[in-house]
Amino acid sequence: MNNLRPLILAIGQFDGVHCGHQKILRTAVETARFHGGTAACLTFTPHVARVLNPAHAPFLLATAEQNRRWMLETGVDDIHLLPFTAELAAYPPGVFLGELKTRFPNLREIVVGENFTFGKNREGNHDTLPTLAEPLSLSARIVPHVQWRGQTISSTRIRTAIVEGDMEAAAAMLGRAFSMTGAVGHGREYGRTLGIPTANLFPDLPIRPAPGVYAARMEVDGISYAAGAFIPDPADARQALFGTAVEAHLLDFSGDLYDRMLEMAFLRRVRGYHCFSSPQEAITQIHADLDAIRRDAE
Repeated sequence: MNNLRPLILAIGQFDGVHCGHQKILRTAVETARFHGGTAACLTFTPHVARVLNPAHAPFLLATAEQNRRWMLETGVDDIHLLPFTAELAAYPPGVFLGELKTRFPNLREIVVGENFTFGKNREGNHDTLPTLAEPLSLSARIVPHVQWRGQTISSTRIRTAIVEGDMEAAAAMLGRAFSMTGAVGHGREYGRTLGIPTANLFPDLPIRPAPGVYAARMEVDGISYAAGAFIPDPADARQALFGTAVEAHLLDFSGDLYDRMLEMAFLRRVRGYHCFSSPQEAITQIHADLDAIRRDAE
């Protein structure tokens, strides 16, 4: 006798766990609660594009740990990582579903978004999934796209907003501010020479907002600090040595952050990148930037 609770499985890449992803995951949670079952998420590692089209694989929006945290916040009970390989990609769609049923004997329903594809040549999709699932005693639930400003929310659209510096648009589609995690290390110490010390965050992922100054927040020991964040222009030769760092001045903070793992959330772009003609000009502008960021935080 099988005493396992029915499993409702949300399947997708879920990079960044944006508002569209959240709807899929929460639909799985609501369905599982209705049936007295378990809600779980199945996602793939590495990102499927790194296997199927590595030359054009997109920058990831979030680390695996960030994605895991945000998935759990939707209420799912478990997260399953499935290694994505060329062999797996070559499975016919029906075979892929059969493998899922073998892996999860208590699987009752699959929940996916409208743009979900699976199996060889991506022949499995939201049209074919219900028919392929039926012989395996599975049901399929297709969750409609979530829209923002008349267009579907997607990871691609969010990446575009980030690299253009439109943090408000990115936040609207993510359901939270875009954030980076990384270790604090030694940088140029240029801010210190100006009397405005900065923490140099070396992000775990390569995606960056457009060069410039941003209003941001950073949590340290449970306290959230307003911050001014500086994204350098990689085309500026003076950034060559420390160009991967994001410099942040935390308002009303004093202390040593070296070697700490921290997360920085970007709220809005204050201004674009500018090369100053003198240290005094830089100091004047940076203080004006920080004053504006402080007003935002009040």
